[in-house]
Amino acid sequence: MEARTPTVQVPVNIYQEAGRLMVAALLPGMEPPSIRVEVQGRSLTIYGERRGPGQERTQQHLLQEWTAGPYRRTVELPVGVDVERANATYDNGVLVLILPQASGHSTGQIVLSKVGTIKGQHVGHVGQDLRAPGARRR
Repeated sequence: MEARTPTVQVPVNIYQEAGRLMVAALLPGMEPPSIRVEVQGRSLTIYGERRGPGQERTQQHLLQEWTAGPYRRTVELPVGVDVERANATYDNGVLVLILPQASGHSTGQIVLSKVGTIKGQHVGHVGQDLRAPGARRR
């Protein structure tokens, strides 16, 4: 019987700025395609899938105080957000989400696309005024 790896609770910081929330989450050892973010109403869940099945077979561990996933964290956001215009970046083991505030409740997923070898991004808005990509400034 295979030993089951416990899910690691992701530490997060949440900041509020004019018109947006920023969420920073520590997800060391992840590949961008292994990270998924879901928003349902004001509930935000971050998932990080465990990397390759042979990860722990590479050496004999003498001390193991951390693992590279699986990760999961759900937090209640203080305000509604617009998932369609969310931006996300992942670099150096830190996921940063920029979530434009919205008056209603939004539901959706944020999936990172790989940029370079270990970086990832998701672009839902551009500029300080949170315009959708391709939208013209008036």
